[in-house]
Amino acid sequence: MKSRRRGARAPSFALALGIAMAFVGCDDGGSNSGASSSKMSSSGTMSIAAGMTYTMPADTTVEVPAGTTITAPNGTVVTINGSSNTVLTQVGAIVSVPADATGPANNEVSTGSPNGTGIATSPLTVTVLAGSATTNDNPTDGTGTSAIFWGGGHLAVQSSGDLIVSDRGSLRRVTQAGVVTTFEGPTPYDWEPIAIDGSGNIYGSGNQVLGSESFGASIAEWTPAGSVQGLYQNWETGSVSVGWGGLARDAAGNLYLADAGTNRILKFDSAGGWAVLAGNGFAGSVDGTGTAASLTINPLSDLPIDADGNLYLNTGTSIRQITPTGTVTTLFDKVASDTNALARDSAGNFYVANVESIVRIDGTGNMTAFPFPNTSDFITTMTMDSEGNLYLGTRGIGAQIFKVVF
Repeated sequence: MKSRRRGARAPSFALALGIAMAFVGCDDGGSNSGASSSKMSSSGTMSIAAGMTYTMPADTTVEVPAGTTITAPNGTVVTINGSSNTVLTQVGAIVSVPADATGPANNEVSTGSPNGTGIATSPLTVTVLAGSATTNDNPTDGTGTSAIFWGGGHLAVQSSGDLIVSDRGSLRRVTQAGVVTTFEGPTPYDWEPIAIDGSGNIYGSGNQVLGSESFGASIAEWTPAGSVQGLYQNWETGSVSVGWGGLARDAAGNLYLADAGTNRILKFDSAGGWAVLAGNGFAGSVDGTGTAASLTINPLSDLPIDADGNLYLNTGTSIRQITPTGTVTTLFDKVASDTNALARDSAGNFYVANVESIVRIDGTGNMTAFPFPNTSDFITTMTMDSEGNLYLGTRGIGAQIFKVVF
């Protein structure tokens, strides 16, 4: 019986906003109201004083206090909260510092990257592959928006381009045409985090109900021929759901689980054994190797892996790397995201999400936020295909699968 659930460090280039938005558009020239109140900081950057507004020209950085609003040419408005934030915006954005602002001007608004090349963003091309925008109840197969998802599961993409979705403990396929089918055949396994190898085998972790107050975590495999087998059965037991978190597979056939129940990264080898790769079992953010490190893992945490076998985790406030030898490093520690969804492309860019926005973080920590008004639901999971297309799964009023092309 299946269980069922509810529905490099670069701190100066970060978005620590409640909702991050991109600023798209262009308007030449820069001007300010109350220019006599501006002053140059010790770094040579202009500080915008209380009561001032300033229109951003190209390749310019200004310093502002908390409470400042930035209005993009397309009307998007963001308010900066806190300190030591950097907002990357576009030419023509209007920076407005409230008259009652009293804090230090220690946030930066910039229309250029640190090397002065400027930040260029293009509109996203978004397709709703499948799922209802208004219903997330009983899962139903179908095409496009006639299909219904429970939502809140994980995504993986096959070499064919088909998406595999874990949905309320079951596996479902979504084609590029939006056709949704549920995998047929009884299985005792619960499919939550999933990973796929080059041969099309699907690996999933989840739990089985062992008794009235007992659950057992297992990892199973579903082959292209439709056979199902347990690989690591009841490797962990507990009084609550176990075995949930992100799942990844490396080129050597090892599986890695970001185990939310113990806040550890676990390695399952091809010989059938498993061991702790990183994490001391307690939630935290201490870098180190093996059990000297601490991690904070959510049941919905994604776990992307790169060609070198490095794993990546989004804690909601930071992005952390776990090497094949178990060394944990915090790459970016001022990342604001509403969920633990995370994807990484082959160029080394990371993608996180907020309500109605997607944030791309490059290898040096520069962040570019793209408006994503296509849904007000939470983006709960992400994955990337080999061509750089981003796929998103959501849950809220509805539950949908999106394809995003940059």
